[in-house]
Amino acid sequence: MKVNLLCSLRNVDESVFLEQQSDWIGVDRGTLELLNHQIKPIAAVGDFDSVTEKELNQIKEQIEIDPVKKEKDDTDLALAVNLAVELGYSEIKIYGATGGRLDHFMGAIQILTKPEFLADDIKISLIDHQNIINVLKPGNHRISQIEGMKYISFVPLTSNIRVKLEQFKYELPYTTLEQGSTLTISNEFKEGFEQPKVTVELGNILVIQSKDK
Repeated sequence: MKVNLLCSLRNVDESVFLEQQSDWIGVDRGTLELLNHQIKPIAAVGDFDSVTEKELNQIKEQIEIDPVKKEKDDTDLALAVNLAVELGYSEIKIYGATGGRLDHFMGAIQILTKPEFLADDIKISLIDHQNIINVLKPGNHRISQIEGMKYISFVPLTSNIRVKLEQFKYELPYTTLEQGSTLTISNEFKEGFEQPKVTVELGNILVIQSKDK
C-alpha cells in the first residue's frame, strides 16, 4: 500500500495535490495545507507548533487530532512514518521535508536509512520539485528515470560499499566506495537505456535523482 506524507509546502510541486484519491498523512503544518487543498488526511501527526492558534482550531473543525508533546524523542516526521508503517503502508512518499532547517533534513535522511525499514522492504522517498531521494540495499536494481530528472548520484552511507553501475553515462566496474567519496556524484542517464542497472554488493547507498532549477 502507498501513502503520501506532507510536512509543508516548501519545494512542493502543486501538481501532487491532484492525487486527491491517494492516502495522505498530515505532518504538523502539512495537515493544514492538505485541508486547504480539499484533501482530508487519514491521520495527522505532530505537536502543531508550526500553526497559529486560529489555524489549529481550523484543523480541529475538520478532523480529529491528538497533538503530541513538544518535548519528545522523535521528530514529527519520524512519528508520522512510524504510524504509516504500523498502518501497513510499504511505500511512503514524503513531501515538504526539504529546503528548511538542515537538522530536520538530516533527520529525514536518517529515517530513510532506519535498519528496521530496510529489513522490512519499506520504500521511503523524499521528494521535492528538484530531487527524489531513496536508499538501495544490496542486490541488483533497475533504476527508472523520473521525468525531467537528468542527474543521478549515489552516496555511500558507510565505508566499504561495493557498487557497480551499468548503462549510465559514466559506467563503473565493481568499486569499493568509502564514506566521504564523491566519485559517484552527478552521473547522468544514458540515452537509449530506460532502466540502467545498479548492483550493490555490500552496504546501503543513497540514490538521488535531480535536475537543475
